[in-house]
Amino acid sequence: MTQACSFAASNQGNFVADVFLQAISGRETDYEYHKHVLRKIKEGLLKTGIIYGIPRVINAYRALIKALPSPESNETESIRQHISVPADTDERGEAYMRNIFRADLDPFLENMDTYWPDLRTLVVTYIYGYYQSDTTILDAITTSQLNVATLVPMDVPAEVGWHMRGTIRNGGTEEQLQAAWDIATSVCDICEVRLRNRMPRAEEVIHEERLIRD
Repeated sequence: MTQACSFAASNQGNFVADVFLQAISGRETDYEYHKHVLRKIKEGLLKTGIIYGIPRVINAYRALIKALPSPESNETESIRQHISVPADTDERGEAYMRNIFRADLDPFLENMDTYWPDLRTLVVTYIYGYYQSDTTILDAITTSQLNVATLVPMDVPAEVGWHMRGTIRNGGTEEQLQAAWDIATSVCDICEVRLRNRMPRAEEVIHEERLIRD
């Protein structure tokens, strides 16, 4: 799944489909297992799509559904239909953000309140409240790993650093963080994604209280 999201971030939807097919290899008629794998990949793409953009999510989605071996492999479960007002998830989203960003969060929120309130709504209500903080299908550690694996191909060092630290703060190990990093850099090599910025290393950020300096 981490590979699938990293490939989506690199705009290689066909490789997302390949990850799905590899995951169900040897279980071609086990349709419940197909649904289980598909559900996790779909949720990963939803959670990380805001990072790399909806067009790339759609490219991955189109390739993914073409790869389904049978209509019985499909799944259409929605875990968010019961949320009639997305703003109801604000408290959950802010709490989730606080665990990741900690001392960086309040200055970040205050800055958005001052200069761009609509951006705060997008970040707190939708990205974190509605999607990232929902751990029904993917737990917080996995979500952080996916964020790292998709931010690396986007070539954004500060955000990579935040979510490296978030992986640890969500209960992950350095080994789990390294696994996400290794997948991301391998995908960049396969997809010939050229990184122009130096990405942070885990030891440079996970013990830092703040990554934003006044």
